[in-house]
Amino acid sequence: MSGGQLQGQLAVVTAGTAGIGRAVVERFLAEGAEVILTGVSADRAASVRAELPERAEVVVADSGSLDDLDRLAAVVAERGRPADILVVNAGRDTDATAVAELTPAQFDFVADLNLRGTVFTVQKLLPSMADGARIVLVSSIAGSNGGPGHAVYNATKAAVRSLARTLTSELRDRGIRANAVSPGPTSTAGFDQFTGGSAAVEQAVAQMVPVGRIGRPEEVAAAILFLAGSESSFVAGVELVVDGGMSQV
Repeated sequence: MSGGQLQGQLAVVTAGTAGIGRAVVERFLAEGAEVILTGVSADRAASVRAELPERAEVVVADSGSLDDLDRLAAVVAERGRPADILVVNAGRDTDATAVAELTPAQFDFVADLNLRGTVFTVQKLLPSMADGARIVLVSSIAGSNGGPGHAVYNATKAAVRSLARTLTSELRDRGIRANAVSPGPTSTAGFDQFTGGSAAVEQAVAQMVPVGRIGRPEEVAAAILFLAGSESSFVAGVELVVDGGMSQV
């Protein structure tokens, strides 16, 4: 494609084989970017690789593994050109568990990816990023609420939003902008896990959203594209909430 917003740029998107990440990859490709994306499943990676154009490279990597992040960084460095965009999208949660019942294993399972993985994804990729690059961290409106049973997820997503502020301060001399996107309920496999596949639960959540429905992955991808492109050139350190007004009214 010629004339896209990201024509000729190189983007890295973690957890890009499904859900919001996949929507981001497809939108970036449509806008002319080359994309390096990650996924933890080798089978899914092979399937996605066959579906996407040659401008997309799929790397099997777990963002919670420092070894995998080193391998991802090496793949980016081997391109021989710096990355213009980094979207840190990998995250996960456990089944609802009250703090009183939380185990260290459950804490580590969530925090090692959502917070530790996010921090070290940025750290490992920074040497291969261009001055003036853009970083978009995927947080969640859960970082601003106290939803019971999801203390670690909520807290780590709040930390991800905070990290965007710190990166904005630390990377100012390189002209790298960092921002966070916080989706609300979005139609993904993760949301289906949250609802247990129950249409009644989904409808109950939708009724809490002022626009009256669950969000679509491509709507979140559009917000990420804005922060990753030149039209947001005077936007840095912010949280862009994409939740149909759920957390705002």
